Amino acid sequence: MNFQFKKIFKKSVIGTVVTVMAGLSFFFTCMLLPLVGPAGEHAPDADKNQLAFLGVLGLTFLLAVLAAGLKMMCRREDQSPFPIWSTGLCVVCAALFVLQLTGLLAI
Repeated sequence: MNFQFKKIFKKSVIGTVVTVMAGLSFFFTCMLLPLVGPAGEHAPDADKNQLAFLGVLGLTFLLAVLAAGLKMMCRREDQSPFPIWSTGLCVVCAALFVLQLTGLLAI
């Protein structure tokens, strides 16, 4: 990674902005949750709904991992607190991904 990018990414504001973006993306994921639930399972376009949900969930997971990574970079520099919310969002996204692939969200 270029030195300029490292300098920019080590700023606390960048990590906070990405964390907020991940939180908003998770909110949107929660709004799409009924598409893959019991009611969405019997819809005529259930396969498209599942793909859309998995796409948004993947984007949310990537943003959460990026946010946690950026916050950890800042933590190494300025001894800021552990990024509990970003890490927790990573865990929740991974759990939702496993539940979706096993079919437990459609029960």
